[in-house]
Parts: sequence; structure tokens; C-alpha cells
Amino acid sequence: MLEYDVGSLYEYYYNDLYRYVYIMTLNSFDTEDILQNVFVKVIKGRKSFRGESSIKTWLFAIAHNECLTFLAKDKRKILVEYADNIRITLGCGADEILLQKETVKILLNFIQEQEEPIKSLLILRLIEEKAFVEIGRILNKPDGWCRVNFFRMKKKMIDLLDNKKEMKEKPYEK
Repeated sequence: MLEYDVGSLYEYYYNDLYRYVYIMTLNSFDTEDILQNVFVKVIKGRKSFRGESSIKTWLFAIAHNECLTFLAKDKRKILVEYADNIRITLGCGADEILLQKETVKILLNFIQEQEEPIKSLLILRLIEEKAFVEIGRILNKPDGWCRVNFFRMKKKMIDLLDNKKEMKEKPYEK
């Protein structure tokens, strides 16, 4: 068991957790409610934290489970309206593409359409830029599963972006 100050954890990890939960819900009020539940669980479960993972990984796992519980109750369709403050990078060989707002919206819509745990895998890797080992701990999956599924989804996203690009480049034909 490790001792830690919940207030310090809140201050240090709140923004990272907020960003993750917000991408899952795309609603600031729901995000606040979920984070409140996360920190209540942290307070109640702090004596059971055994240190088998980092505290950050443990917090993200709690946030992930709270999101799944919330989303299971709330089946509404989530639409992406704003992508101003979101950055997604797709590693393409040696090049990394910093995506523009329109492209980010396309990818966020794609991510939102995915079922769990693929949706969380994409958010944790593309937006939170977490390592596959850490994602595996959060999602309770082997890191090999995370790698394989991420690269499959990455291929689909690149194909989606290529198709959108081709549609824009085609001249209008009568």
C-alpha cells in the first residue's frame, strides 16, 4: 500500500483526466460529474492501491470504468461540435502529422463511432499519447492486443482521411 495526498493527485492529474473523460463524453457537465465520482472512488479506495502500476495509470483506469458506467446509462448519440483545443497525432513512419481542425473533427467522429474498448484505446493513444503497456493496464488488456488493434484502427483512419482528401480534390463533374 502506498500513501498519497488526494488533494495533490487532484491538482496534478485533473487536467489529464478531464481531457480523457471529455473526449469520451463530449460534455463538460458529464465530465465534471464523472470526475467527481472518480475522486470519490480514489478517496474510498486509496488504502487498496497496491502500487502494481503508477498512480496515474490507476487514476485513468478508475476514470475509464466510470466513463463506461456512465455511457452504458446514457445511450445518446454524441456529435463533435468543437475541435479547437484537441490535438491528434498520427505517426506515419518518421513523419508525424499534426492534424488541422477539420481533420480532427473527422477523426473524433470516427473515434466516437467505435465500440469500447477500441474507442478508449484510440483516445488514450492518439490524444493522451500513452504507451501501449500503460493503455493495456488501464483497459485490462495485453499490450499486444493494444498494439494490434491500434494499428488496425490507424490504417482505417488513414484510409478515411485519404478518401476525404480524394473527394475534395475531384473536380465537380456534370
